[in-house]
Amino acid sequence: MPEIPVVGPFARKQRITLVGFYACCALFAITAALIVRSSGIFRLLAGTAAIGAAAYGLVSLYQFFKTTDEVRQAINHRAIEFAFIGSLLASVAIALLRSFGMHDPSPYLLPAVMVSFWSVGLFFSARRFE
Repeated sequence: MPEIPVVGPFARKQRITLVGFYACCALFAITAALIVRSSGIFRLLAGTAAIGAAAYGLVSLYQFFKTTDEVRQAINHRAIEFAFIGSLLASVAIALLRSFGMHDPSPYLLPAVMVSFWSVGLFFSARRFE
């Protein structure tokens, strides 16, 4: 089985882009929550920050996927499979709970669930290849 490099400039670049992606996800979540609770110019600024965070998050995620080798691609593929299945189950569970009277959740809940499942899938898939 090929060895996964954990040090060096390649691994550092991937870590930096992944940290950038997670930071943008956190910033987006915070600003999206502020949009609902604010009004006026502050709401416009929070919306602009949310759009900027989402755009930079997409760019950093693209950079992360672009700088992967074959082993990392296999890890990402398994993590995305895990995230897809987990998100599908979460969306079915949310729909089922809504039919029992639960209030509508935030529309940003499923993307957050997907990122969470993808992160868990990355962790366990990387452990499997070690």
